[in-house]
Formats: sequence, C-alpha cells, structure tokens
Amino acid sequence: MTARSKSRRDKNNRVRRVKNKVKELKKLKKTLGMIDEDGMDIMEKVKDITEQQKKKENEEKIKEEAMEELINEETKKLGKKKEKFIVIEHQETKVKHKYNTRTMQDQFGQYPVWYHPKKERKKKLLREGKIQKKRGRPGRKMHFIDSTNNWRGQV
Repeated sequence: MTARSKSRRDKNNRVRRVKNKVKELKKLKKTLGMIDEDGMDIMEKVKDITEQQKKKENEEKIKEEAMEELINEETKKLGKKKEKFIVIEHQETKVKHKYNTRTMQDQFGQYPVWYHPKKERKKKLLREGKIQKKRGRPGRKMHFIDSTNNWRGQV
C-alpha cells in the first residue's frame, strides 16, 4: 500500500466518523434510555422527578426531627429516669468504655469480661415474660398424687 492511498483512506475514514458520530450518539442514548423514541431528552424529566423526591425526603426528615423533639420534651416532663454510666478505660488498648449501669452494655453494645451473656439472655427473657422465674429451692421434689391415679401399679 502506498503512502498516497493510505492517507486518502485515513482522510475518508475521518469524514465518515464525523458523519456517523451523530447517528451513533443518538443510537447509544436510545439504548441507555436517555432519550425516548421521539428523540426527546428523558434526563430533564428524570431531574424533575429526582428534585421532587429530594424535597419530599427533606420534608420527611424535618417532620421526624420535630417528632423526636416533641417526644424528648414530653419524656422530660414525665420525669423519665436518667440512666447512669460508668466510664472505664481499657489498660492495653486505651479505649474508654462507657457502661450503662442498668443494661451493663458499653457504647459498642458489648458486655464486660466478667459478665456472662447467658445471664443477660435469661434476664431479657424474664423482662419480656417469655419465661418465669423458678421458685423454691432446687433438689428433690414431692409430686402430687391424687386418689384417681394408680401410681403403684405403674411402677
């Protein structure tokens, strides 16, 4: 191939690229869903919708904050007990843990090393009423036997 034919081919390719660039761009936008079949730009409609959604979200956040403030004020009026915290610094990692005296959890939701999670689980179930506290002392229990039950014949 000669240099003259090569340069001519390159020149024709440049012209063809410029001419087809508009069609390719339109086709690409159509496949991506940026324009509809009429050639109208969908992105403007999408921007309007997103702006409306953002406004709604902002309004909802403001309402939630207002409700939280009202709830906080009402609980202060009722005289809700404030929970006490104990601050303990870990010797090795130098991280300060702020333990709640009622729940025994720190700010990370962890219990102290000496506190058993089984015990906490049992306390939680007791609070929720799913289990009942055992009464009486452990050991041998006397069973109630009524006159209709033939317990000697079963042994």
